[in-house]
This record gives sequence, structure tokens and C-alpha cells, in this order.
Amino acid sequence: MYPDLHLELMSDFPDSKERIRKLLQADETFTEIAEDYLFCKTELEKLSLKKSGDLKMKYSETLEDLKEELLSRLKENEINNY
Repeated sequence: MYPDLHLELMSDFPDSKERIRKLLQADETFTEIAEDYLFCKTELEKLSLKKSGDLKMKYSETLEDLKEELLSRLKENEINNY
């Protein structure tokens, strides 16, 4: 796991800090999606320094898909805890 994974996620999803902490500890699939999200975000930041239009666009699309999946899982966890 990325050492700063929870910090990155809490920064990107500040309203879900407690759910992020719990899911990273208990849900392997959530952790894998979160790692993919952070990897994609990092690669996109690197590509922003270069002129890599197609690849940059693909990473942007993938990042958005991963973000939507994380938000869905966070919302599902919120509903299940009430």
C-alpha cells in the first residue's frame, strides 16, 4: 500500500475521512481501487509536464472512473452504517 494513500484520499474526499480509514483497513477491493486511483493521479501529474495528449486523456478518463467508483463505495458504506 502507498504510505500516503489515506492522506491523499482524505484530501480528495474530505467529507469521508472516517469511512476512508475504515474501508482501507477492512475492504481489500476498496484499497486496490484507491491504489489504482493514486497511481493514475500521480501518472497524470507527471504527464501534465509533458505533451502527451492521447495518453493524458486516457489517464484523465481512468482517473474519473476510479473516482466515481471510490465515491460509490464510500456512499454505499455510509448507507450500510446507518
